[in-house]
Amino acid sequence: MEITKFMKKLSSHKGVSDVALIRDNVVKLDLGKEDSKDFFISLKEDYGFEHCSLISAIDNQPQFELVYHFSVIEGSIFIKDSPKTVMIEIHIFLERDTPTIESVSDLWFGANWHEREAYDLMGIYFLGHPDLRRVLLPEGFAGHPLRKDYVYEIHEEEW
Repeated sequence: MEITKFMKKLSSHKGVSDVALIRDNVVKLDLGKEDSKDFFISLKEDYGFEHCSLISAIDNQPQFELVYHFSVIEGSIFIKDSPKTVMIEIHIFLERDTPTIESVSDLWFGANWHEREAYDLMGIYFLGHPDLRRVLLPEGFAGHPLRKDYVYEIHEEEW
């Protein structure tokens, strides 16, 4: 499927808004949290996005923003005569009081580590994650240090 046709199909999905081509091979869109799991299943099964390269969390105060990057490597989506891999960048906004979203680690195994990092450093909970625990900081560390409202206090027993 050619990338412009792919963009039109994406626009028709529930919860999708602001679909744009930000580079010749990168599609960006915003997605509602409630519709995210169904969209991600479709992204993998219907469009062939087989690689999760990044999930990052941003503290925009008052909201959190999750940015997902996926790639389709086998060529089911293409740019006219170009051999470039097509990527998609998905932005989801979460309320600060309840930063939760369904995990995609059951769809892309590589998402496991990224979700654990977002949980560890930002306090975002990925519902259904098989092993949601700290990955960089020690167990028992107080808080989530990449939040803009985080106040660091030295606790000797933590280290």
